[in-house]
Amino acid sequence: MLKIDHPQIYIYSYQLSQESKTAANSIWTWANNIWQHFSPEKELIFSQSNLGYPLTRVQKFSHSNKIDGSFKFCRLDDSEGILARIGSPETDENKDIDIAALKDFNVNNLMADSYKDWLGQTIFITYKLQTYQPPTKKYLRQVADECLNNLFPQASVRFCRDTELLGSPIFEYSSLKSQLQVFVYLVDDEIEEKLGQILQPLFELFYYRHKITTAFLDSRKNYDLLKGLYAKIEGIIANLETKIAQFESNNDVASQENVNTDESLTSLKSTLKQLLRESLDYERVLESLEDFNNTINIHVYNYQEKLSEICDKWQASTEELTTFKFFIDRNCPYFQRQIQGDLGYFKHGTDLIKIAVDLVAGIVDIEQAEIDRSLERTIQILGTGLGAGGLVVSAVANYIETPLLFRIPQKGDVLHPAVASLLLSLLVVIVVSALMGWINGAWKIKGNFRWFRGKSERPRLPDSQSPPVNDILQEAADVLEQHSEQE
Repeated sequence: MLKIDHPQIYIYSYQLSQESKTAANSIWTWANNIWQHFSPEKELIFSQSNLGYPLTRVQKFSHSNKIDGSFKFCRLDDSEGILARIGSPETDENKDIDIAALKDFNVNNLMADSYKDWLGQTIFITYKLQTYQPPTKKYLRQVADECLNNLFPQASVRFCRDTELLGSPIFEYSSLKSQLQVFVYLVDDEIEEKLGQILQPLFELFYYRHKITTAFLDSRKNYDLLKGLYAKIEGIIANLETKIAQFESNNDVASQENVNTDESLTSLKSTLKQLLRESLDYERVLESLEDFNNTINIHVYNYQEKLSEICDKWQASTEELTTFKFFIDRNCPYFQRQIQGDLGYFKHGTDLIKIAVDLVAGIVDIEQAEIDRSLERTIQILGTGLGAGGLVVSAVANYIETPLLFRIPQKGDVLHPAVASLLLSLLVVIVVSALMGWINGAWKIKGNFRWFRGKSERPRLPDSQSPPVNDILQEAADVLEQHSEQE
């Protein structure tokens, strides 16, 4: 059975600030559950009123000779954080204890549940060993695995890497999806003292790490939303292309009596409105993706600043902090490249939407101009005709002396001058309007007109390619003509 000395569990938990000071399903609910289980002071309830900056004064509890602990609280930007410690007191009876005893530390589940405003949790496990010779890396890895299995038997974390911090091995486990990070670290009295020097910067370092990972996880959700919206917009644009092609083919036909231009334009406008509605949602989600990218960039800088602060306190170089530096050197560039790639891909959708909107708007403007021009031409033609008719009526009206009587027309009656004037005016309107329409090109006279064609003109039989046949046909035509003259 593997044995360790004085195990300590440091739990760094973070969430976005909530409006309610006693919000359920939050790190405050989680902290109160732990306190009420281990502390005899059951009436003490933690809430946002405990927050401060930097980490507040410690609030301790003592559960037994084998378990004690404490809580500290801190407000960070738009978030809240709790640092809880549960461990074994520094007494002789807590030396050389079985790792299985760690099960007693996790009665009410030390891992907080994920919820809406959850940012993440880092669990830092330290322990000591009484050995007369340095333990092997394989043995320490086995100890780390057993610590994790006894504390969190249901935790879905995977081993990431082993490094050294202050010359001592440290093992890292994590689950990006669960926003959980676990370190298992072999320490001594000197290392414990140095860890106490970086209490605040280490608390903030883990906070920035969780802000970065949360932003990346949220960007993956936005990616799925953008992918669905992009597919929907592509479908609308494909439908729009089909309608534009139909519209252009209708405008190219020689006869357009059956083509309803207004209906085609209305259909195009309806599809365009649908595209604009979807593009608005698309732009909003795309902006959110850009915000997540900016959040990662900001907190990458903050993380680096905290690393520098820790180096200053320890009088060490950043290369000695490989355990914490690996995240900023390897993980963060991957997050940034992934989001940048997504932005580059989905911004093509914005360009596609703009082209489609400009195209439809141009078609609608052109057709509207054609309709306006046609209406203007019609008004010009009718106006000219009505003006000419009015002039004729006014000129003839002075010569009308016979009053107009309404009676049944009799045989031999002639048109009344007023009726004649009206008919003349209508004739002038028709003739002048037709002339103006022909001049403006609005109307075209189609067909072949034959003038002075006789009423009784008979159709001429077509000539054959054979001269004898033509002679027979001519003789038959002469006989028919003689017969008609005799009649």
